[in-house]
Amino acid sequence: MASGDGGPYQRTVITIFSLWNTMMGTTLLAIPWTIAQAGFTLGIFLTLFMAALDFYTCSLIVRMAQAMREKQIDNKVQVVEFSDVCRYFVGPKFAKATTIISLITLLTAAIAYWILMSGFLFEIGVSIREFSADNATAFNIPQLNSSISATPKLTAFDSIWTKKITPLLLVAVVFPLTLFKTPTFFTKLNSAGVVSIFYVIALVAVKAAEWGLNFNFCKDPTLKDFSLRFPALTGTMTLGFFLHNAVIAMLNPSNPATRIRDLGIGYILVLITYLYIGLGIFMTFPQNKGTIEDNFLKNFPSSDVVAFVARCGLLLQMITTFPLLIYITRLQFVRSLLGKDDTLLFWRILLGAVIITIGVLMAIFFPNLGTVLRISGSLSGLAFAFTLPCVVYLAYLRREGKATHSVVWSHVLIIAFGFVNFLLQFLI
Repeated sequence: MASGDGGPYQRTVITIFSLWNTMMGTTLLAIPWTIAQAGFTLGIFLTLFMAALDFYTCSLIVRMAQAMREKQIDNKVQVVEFSDVCRYFVGPKFAKATTIISLITLLTAAIAYWILMSGFLFEIGVSIREFSADNATAFNIPQLNSSISATPKLTAFDSIWTKKITPLLLVAVVFPLTLFKTPTFFTKLNSAGVVSIFYVIALVAVKAAEWGLNFNFCKDPTLKDFSLRFPALTGTMTLGFFLHNAVIAMLNPSNPATRIRDLGIGYILVLITYLYIGLGIFMTFPQNKGTIEDNFLKNFPSSDVVAFVARCGLLLQMITTFPLLIYITRLQFVRSLLGKDDTLLFWRILLGAVIITIGVLMAIFFPNLGTVLRISGSLSGLAFAFTLPCVVYLAYLRREGKATHSVVWSHVLIIAFGFVNFLLQFLI
């Protein structure tokens, strides 16, 4: 069977796995924290709600892309990005605005990556120091990090290896990688990053079995069914289920008849993974639930071998993914907006230097991953997950004469939700 591009359709299993792998990003490590912020019952409900809402708006993009293909009888116009759909149904100015918003989304993702990579590198260095020490007990079961633990005696290593140094050290490794003209090498290498995700899934099972169930509302007053800090979850989970600016390209090789179904299965698998990790850590965490970090690996001490391996794998995965973010940013900014040749060395150096500089400054002076994730997630959601898909869909319905009042108002409510979700991030 031939695809729209003349080749065979991509197998359903490959499509679903790609969707699952793509959505598994930095949010994966923040899920237990988001549930702690929202409360147990409300956290589960809002996670389900955000998955359903993001899936619906993402399916609108897929449906509009298919409608555009059906309108293009001569098949001269290729549908590659969501901006192509916006250009067709709304206009070129709207398509340019879509590209600008996408660039903002990519920049915030790059910042989150740099904060995480810097933290991982710092903890890895500390672990290596501890493992190599004469009195190291690396293979004993370590205790969780605790804010009330005694302050350790500072050494010469501690004065040199700091959280303000590791963001700078990363530059020497990562910046040269951003200068590649094409991302082919990193695309192939990054596909192995799924091993890190499976390792994190296994890590949760091991730690949950080690800790046992620690979930009793009567004995633990810090446990809550709901909390007014729930916007931390809705903002973060918008990013966790965010696929909107890549879904067309990812589903292009697949069978048009099964695209919505495959997308739905992909979202269900992501939802199950998030709930497994979030509830697995939250319900077994042996300390105050409010002490769960926005990156739950930070709750494990540097001497924990299992956590050390996870940090190494995730750091390697992010180092191979970061150049891809830079490449996509360069492609959209230089080629799409400026109409220039993005392969020129000048643009490769300039874009890489600017984005990395912003990432370094944020990692040094504001390394708050949870805040970056929820604000960037709510901003991305406001634009790409809620506003743009609904606007394009309503424009399509108006063309077809199917824009009923109930349909219009239901999609206006989705846009309003995205706007409120963004504003609430600044009130908690």
